[in-house]
Amino acid sequence: MKIWMWIIFGCLLLPSYAGAQRQTEYNRRGDEAMRRNDYRDAKMWYEEGVSYCDQYSIHQLTEIWLKDETMHVSMRTVMSKCLNCLNEYATERDTSAIQKLILYYTQGIGTSENRTTAGYWRKQLEDIRRSNALPPTLPKKPKEPMRFFAGYDFSLLAPYGIRVGGVNSLIGWYVKLHSDLSFQGHNEECRIDGNRFVIENMQQYYGPTGKTKANVMMGSVGIMVRTVENLYTSLGAGYWQRDVLREYEIVNDEGIIQSTGWAKDRDSSKKGFKIDLDATYFLKNKRFYVSGGCSAFNFKYFYPNAGVGLVF
Repeated sequence: MKIWMWIIFGCLLLPSYAGAQRQTEYNRRGDEAMRRNDYRDAKMWYEEGVSYCDQYSIHQLTEIWLKDETMHVSMRTVMSKCLNCLNEYATERDTSAIQKLILYYTQGIGTSENRTTAGYWRKQLEDIRRSNALPPTLPKKPKEPMRFFAGYDFSLLAPYGIRVGGVNSLIGWYVKLHSDLSFQGHNEECRIDGNRFVIENMQQYYGPTGKTKANVMMGSVGIMVRTVENLYTSLGAGYWQRDVLREYEIVNDEGIIQSTGWAKDRDSSKKGFKIDLDATYFLKNKRFYVSGGCSAFNFKYFYPNAGVGLVF
C-alpha cells in the first residue's frame, strides 16, 4: 500500500520538476549555440524562455539582434514579445528592463524607432535612481510661532522694572530695564574723608544735611533656552550704574543757610557690568508667566529679582 502512495506522489511531482528543468535547459542550450556562433539555433532555444519572460533569454536575444543584422527579419516577432515583457518589468520599476526599453525604442528593436518614448523611459530611470540615492525625508514638524511677553520685573536694588521678550518651543530672548525712579541731579562731587564731608574746590562754607539719595539705572539683554516643559533658563548681560548723592548746605559767616545742593559721592557710587541668571515658567494656559533669579554686579554684589507678566 505504501509503495502505491509513493508512486502516485511521484507522478504528481514529475510534471512540475520537468518544467523547472526545461526552464533552465533552454538557456543552457542557447548558451552552447552562442559559443558556436550558431545564432539561429540559439534564437530557437531563447525563444522558449521569452514565453516565460525570462530576462536572461531576453538579454541574449537582444545581443543576437545587435550582433547579426541578417537575423533581424526572422527575429521581429520574438523581439516584439521581448518588448512586451520588458514593459511589464518596467512598470515594477526594474531598472535593467527600463535600460533595455530605452535601447529598444532608440534603435527600433521589436518596434519602430520612437525617440519620445525613449526619452520618457530615460526620465523614469533618472527619477528611480534619484529616489534610491536620496535618504527618506521625514515630515517636518510645523514651526511654532514666537510668542511675545511683557511684564513687571522687581529687583532689590531697583524695584521698578520692565521685562519684554519672545519665546518659541526651544529658545527665546529678553530685554530688562530697571530704575529706582530717582532722577535727582547734582552739581558737585564729594567724598567722605574719615568723618569729614569734603567737596573739592568749594570756597564757601558748607556742610552735609544728612540726606542721601541713590539714582539707579540698569539694563540687560539675554537668551532663553527651554530646559523642561514650559520652563526656560536664561542668561543675560548688561550695564548698571548707582550714583549716591548727598545733600549739602552753604552758609555765610553768620551761620545762616544761603542755599542747598546735591553732590555725588565718588567713593560710594558704582557702575559696571551686570550678569543675570534667571528661570521663567510659563503657566499651562500659556497666558501668564512668573520668573525669578539673581543678578551679579561687577561679580561682587548680588541681588535677587522676580517678575510676573502676560504672554501675547
